[in-house]
Amino acid sequence: MDKKKLILLVWVPIILLGVLNLLTVFTPEMGFDALWYHLTLPKLWLFKQKWFFDGGLLYYSVMPRLTETIFIPLIKLTGYIGPKFVQYLSGIGISFFIWKISTKLNLSTLLKSVTISLFYGTWLVSWQSGSAYIDLFRTFLETVALYFFVSGSWKKGGIFLGLAVGTKWLSLGSVAIYAVAFGLPLILPALLLSLPWFIIAFKFTGNPIYPLFSPLLHQSFSSVGVIIKNVLLLPITVTLPFDDFLSPLIGLLVVLTTISLFSRHKLIKKIALIGLLGSLFSVVLNPPSSRFLLPYLPALIISSVYIVSLLKDPLRNLFIYLVIISSLIIFGMRIIAVKKYLPFLLGRETQNVFLTKHATRLPETFIDTDDYVENNLDGNSKILIDKLHNLYYFPFNYDHTSWIKSSEGYDYLITIGTNPSEIKAELLHTNDIGIQIYKISK
Repeated sequence: MDKKKLILLVWVPIILLGVLNLLTVFTPEMGFDALWYHLTLPKLWLFKQKWFFDGGLLYYSVMPRLTETIFIPLIKLTGYIGPKFVQYLSGIGISFFIWKISTKLNLSTLLKSVTISLFYGTWLVSWQSGSAYIDLFRTFLETVALYFFVSGSWKKGGIFLGLAVGTKWLSLGSVAIYAVAFGLPLILPALLLSLPWFIIAFKFTGNPIYPLFSPLLHQSFSSVGVIIKNVLLLPITVTLPFDDFLSPLIGLLVVLTTISLFSRHKLIKKIALIGLLGSLFSVVLNPPSSRFLLPYLPALIISSVYIVSLLKDPLRNLFIYLVIISSLIIFGMRIIAVKKYLPFLLGRETQNVFLTKHATRLPETFIDTDDYVENNLDGNSKILIDKLHNLYYFPFNYDHTSWIKSSEGYDYLITIGTNPSEIKAELLHTNDIGIQIYKISK
């Protein structure tokens, strides 16, 4: 096939996925962690100007929160759309810097296009591009860091690694990995940029890296037996987790990256080391997840495609066709997944109708199915919530039983699955998914 036509064929599913991902930015958030704390913490800050919630439901509140801090004004202005758009732009930005790094390595336009497809044409990147998780933003920061390290600027690279640490403690592992590949000096700017988050954590908990090494996360790493199995079967391990599936080619990328470690190209060897050590780090965590592999995926892709660039046809073209087929498969899967949003996007369903329709996929999530809370409760009253776990969609200020010392003085109790005869309050309403609204007698 003509090279220009082949480049076009590589880009078609990428562009289609970009459009599809943009549409999902404007759909209701359904991600568990996003509804649990990524969106809920900044929304609570707007209500309370409170940073830390002691123990209980929101024990993650003192973790590094650079992304969630960025979400605060966006939620105020746009609700969940702004935070989701940050993720969408992060996916585009990562692709841009993968292209720039590939350009520095003198890859052809066709193979640079392949690197973009290998990243953007994955299931995980696609669904996260329309979510309010933070993994793509962390990956963007670490990819920019990789670009600066490849460009010879360890100070700028260290700064962006520090910002990544301020997004997620797991990026401390990235600091160690990059130090192995690019030298120890980068640790200084990385730690200086992330220092405020250590101070915040120490101020509220006495542990500068809370909740790591606390009773809440006492099993951060898998058992020795599981680690050995995951490492020995690494290409299979990173391909199997369908809860956070990447693409059918990830195992092959691990194999090619391992081969590139023996390249004579010193820069490729360093990039490959980042990809391989990052992959190993992601599978020793408990539980392993492709979300933890995501920040190292650009390095895996770039080092793998470099090896492919050294191959002759028909092997090189075979790889390119496999990449195209993989991205088309992912696009088909995403079409099926996004289909459920069409009634909402077309204005045939309200947000609450949509959420109620999919309530079984939103366990322990507050959904005001019939707008009773919005229309009948006084937003200035004192509201206590119990049992429910994911509270982003609650419209008013509230407290949760997990972080208060006394339930005295509240006007309403919002809960689920209780026996009204055992509650010292008047049951006002039970909505379509069993959420109960009680009026507490003074």
